[in-house]
Amino acid sequence: MDEMQLLRDFAGPAGLPGREDLARKRAELLAAATARPRRRRVLWGGVTAAGLAAAAAAAVVLTPAATPVPPDPGPEPVRILHAAAAKARALPDVVPRPDQFVYTKTRLADGRENETWASVDGTHDGLQFLYGHEASLAGCRDGKRVQHESHGRTVTNRCVPHPAAPTDLPTDADTMLAYLHKSTHGEGDTLHDLGSEVIELAEGYLRPAVRAALYEAVAKVPGLVARTDAKDATGRTVLGVTWDSTTVHGIGNQAEFLFDPVTFAYRGSGTDAVVSQGIVDAVRQRP
Repeated sequence: MDEMQLLRDFAGPAGLPGREDLARKRAELLAAATARPRRRRVLWGGVTAAGLAAAAAAAVVLTPAATPVPPDPGPEPVRILHAAAAKARALPDVVPRPDQFVYTKTRLADGRENETWASVDGTHDGLQFLYGHEASLAGCRDGKRVQHESHGRTVTNRCVPHPAAPTDLPTDADTMLAYLHKSTHGEGDTLHDLGSEVIELAEGYLRPAVRAALYEAVAKVPGLVARTDAKDATGRTVLGVTWDSTTVHGIGNQAEFLFDPVTFAYRGSGTDAVVSQGIVDAVRQRP
């Protein structure tokens, strides 16, 4: 059988296309060959919105920024003091007995250490090692303080008890601030005296609510300055809060309150560091 004849019988007669049809088909072919392929939408199965956000964030991090990111300015002094107050308020409320002693050990930058055993109620005889010298701290009993000195000599003075763990201090910031101003009223430079008063209280034993109120009261004082790169006398990294030196008339950082950067525990002033403190039952006993 002739296959070509079968094709002619099936398709019928075929003529050549005209010039117009050839030109149109040629144009369509060229357009199809030069056209840019359309992008296909890609659906990422299992990728959540959070995952997409993370991917976008990663892209931002990896792409160099057009302008440098400013450094973290660090904690403000008020934030430091409020954080220290919150940590203090969360501590267990331990009430020492009147016959106990507050033990405090401090260290200076030159390595010298001082130790003090101060009477909780101010009526019992305490002890102090100050710069290597031992000295008794006579308690105040019946309005009299009998101080024993060298060669068996004694000196008796009128007195009022000065408790190492006072029980009548305010527990709110405003009342505490008024108390501090009243305690330092008329004693020269108010800010200088206020700083000394605060340090004296902070280095002693304070119940949690009182210590918190002390820090919150200091936070209300104008002109506070924070240092996040401070060091205490032992070289520990601490957070420092003080007043502007121009405001405190050149006393430097002596009125600087230092806090642990993690626990916000009080670490001392600008001149000495508190390295140990606790309640003990007798003089020469250590916690």
